[in-house]
Amino acid sequence: MIQSEVSILRRVKHPNIVLLIEEMDTRSELYLVMELVKGGDLFDAITSSNKYTERDASCMLFNLASAIKYLHSLNIVHRDIKPENLLVYEHQDGSKSLKLGDFGLATVVNGPLYAVCGTPTYVAPEIIAETGYGLKVDIWAAGIITYILLCGFPPFRSSGEDQEALFEQILKGELDFPAPFWDNISASAKALISGMLQVVVEQRYTAVHVIDHPWVNGDGLSEREHQLPVAGKIKQHFNYGPKISNTTAGVSVITATPLDKKEHVFRRRCHQDVKHAPNFPHSTNPIVPPAGFTPKSEDGSLSSAHTVRSPTSPL
Repeated sequence: MIQSEVSILRRVKHPNIVLLIEEMDTRSELYLVMELVKGGDLFDAITSSNKYTERDASCMLFNLASAIKYLHSLNIVHRDIKPENLLVYEHQDGSKSLKLGDFGLATVVNGPLYAVCGTPTYVAPEIIAETGYGLKVDIWAAGIITYILLCGFPPFRSSGEDQEALFEQILKGELDFPAPFWDNISASAKALISGMLQVVVEQRYTAVHVIDHPWVNGDGLSEREHQLPVAGKIKQHFNYGPKISNTTAGVSVITATPLDKKEHVFRRRCHQDVKHAPNFPHSTNPIVPPAGFTPKSEDGSLSSAHTVRSPTSPL
């Protein structure tokens, strides 16, 4: 498993992915020297922020979708996308961006995969059903994260630790945007999440659809900077608190430091990579890509020399 992870880390070079700097192999241990990302994880960014808006959530998704798009262009599926694996990178100019890490479950897709793996809250229905799956399980996980970013709790949940009940909900895929938590969230955001959380894989968005969506590239965002009260919900639902360092078998791990509390966490920046898509229907019902819409190909990988930020991104 570790050799597979290292093999993939050697291949991937993208500004929204934690970079493998060097590796040292001894008789008993494998040491990986990774890029230093000391801004904490995604939940740190939200819970320590004095101001957090829908626009901030949009920018976070842009960073994540950029990383997924790059991986999928290489036929690599991550399989464990979750907030704990999204780290906040602090740039010299004070801006911030997300970097995807932990490639322990990542693999190259040469055909349908059947291994049941991942984290229950973010696992796609086709993994649970064991019918074979591919790249789009990452889109499902990103959709779950986007939902959490906007309300503070996941769309599919069960009481206590009833994992079977959780899996039944995921398999049904009955998406809801309950009041009052979603009352002030844009229709565009709900439409995007619906497209990402399609149980039918063929109808689920690709990473390109996500990046090209108006809510992500900025066209579908309201100018209103309504503050989202999600930090408390995240702490409540995920029992979120200080982290304890840990060590994975044979790999020395150094945990990231907490995010510095600042006046603002994210800033918006311009980026030339984003293309504008046709208008998507603003519906909270499950949707598929519009007829006639042909996104640019999945092979649009990005050089690690460029920082990826959306044109409306505060990151």
